[in-house]
Amino acid sequence: MIPGIAFPGQGNKKDATVAALREHRAHPLVAEFLGATDPESLDLGDTSVSQPATYAAGIASAEAAFGTAGVPVVLGHSLGELTAAAFAGVLDPHDGFVLAQRRGEICHAQQAERRGSMIAVMGTDVTGVEWLRRQAVARSGGVIEIAGLNGSRQTVLSGDVAAVEACVEVAKEIGALVEVLPIGGSFHSPLMHGAIPRWREAVEAVEFRAPSVPFVSSVDGQVHDDPALIRELVIRALLLPVRWLDATRTVRGLGVEQLWDAGPGTTLARLAKRESIVKFVALEAAQ
Repeated sequence: MIPGIAFPGQGNKKDATVAALREHRAHPLVAEFLGATDPESLDLGDTSVSQPATYAAGIASAEAAFGTAGVPVVLGHSLGELTAAAFAGVLDPHDGFVLAQRRGEICHAQQAERRGSMIAVMGTDVTGVEWLRRQAVARSGGVIEIAGLNGSRQTVLSGDVAAVEACVEVAKEIGALVEVLPIGGSFHSPLMHGAIPRWREAVEAVEFRAPSVPFVSSVDGQVHDDPALIRELVIRALLLPVRWLDATRTVRGLGVEQLWDAGPGTTLARLAKRESIVKFVALEAAQ
């Protein structure tokens, strides 16, 4: 059984990204990204570096494993929405790489204008997360919003650094499990609003086509084949939360029981272990 393919966002461990870039160094996109650079020397904490790195590695990994023939569905988490759209034939993979570079630059500039951070809250439902979030807002006076619904008991929050720090304090007091994510920015929060005009200009300069394989958006968790609508979803994905749980439920509703995490790393596969909606399989099993 050939699985669907899931593409992660930029929050991957450095060693996984470095390993993927080395493995696929001969791929045109990876070669263009790296040039003569040693992957180990990359500053993957810089979003302007990590976003194109993640995109190039994901496309290269998926093409090496499957091509596009017979893949039942593709979807992506955060930046992975762009990678999935490119792999599904919605846009040329090189155009997608250029957009990943531009997205990274825009997000880097937005972080310089107003610093933000992201945090994962685990072991509680959305009601518990909202209790935590509202207390943090009251204490800090800052902005922090739901940025990702990864599972029934894992939610990502994004916002001002002070609000995230307050969230960590409240979590300690009430015994909630939280983890500050290694991502330099406040993605999928209102703090990204100022980046939307620049991102829209970049996305609207690229041709979008109907997907050649089923494409599920993690912006609304639905299947889409209208290129104009997919373009708009790619734009809005920068500001709106990632509805990953809904997206995987839609995949299961299509009759797809297995997904492969294109990487770098196994972030999406690890998320799936907390739910029983779809099963992530290793590359060897996938082939």
